[in-house]
Amino acid sequence: MTCLLPKGAFMSLRYAILGLLTFEPMSGYTLKTRYFDRSIAHFWPADQAQIYRTLQAVERDGQATCDMVENDSGPDSRVYSITEAGHHALQEWLTQVQKVPVQRDGVLVQLYFGRLLSQEQMLTVLEAQRSEHLRLKSYFDDLDIPEGETEEMRRQVAFGKLTLDYARRRECMLVEWLEACIAEVKAMEPSDGT
Repeated sequence: MTCLLPKGAFMSLRYAILGLLTFEPMSGYTLKTRYFDRSIAHFWPADQAQIYRTLQAVERDGQATCDMVENDSGPDSRVYSITEAGHHALQEWLTQVQKVPVQRDGVLVQLYFGRLLSQEQMLTVLEAQRSEHLRLKSYFDDLDIPEGETEEMRRQVAFGKLTLDYARRRECMLVEWLEACIAEVKAMEPSDGT
């Protein structure tokens, strides 16, 4: 069975959703609240509309099926299950070498053109970023992944802990880098008129 990946499919929400559906059948709401708002939020955020559009696409492409499930506490839910074609597409994508993502960061643009700001303004920008990354660092440091009950889930937990380790190290590095930037800006001679 051949499954063609979309051109430029180095990472997409499609494969994150297909991977999550390997855990169990889920609704878009469950995907959002259990995973995209929590465990994978630090490396692949998605909003509700993106999740529902992607679920419709994977269903249309035969990579997932959808069943209506009665819900006693509200409207019926559309629950999605991964298909054999979805497993195949996911497995194929998981073996691909990923390109280094293009980084777009507004703070780096602010820093690059920092000469146009006063020393005080630049320090305000950098210190606000440091505060936010300290908050994220604390969040990730406090996050714990419970142990899995099955061998497959124990393996999942081990890989989940590796992604959490990335988030923790990234925040440590960013806090350290921002502190170095703050020290450097404080040591600069103020420019004329700033």
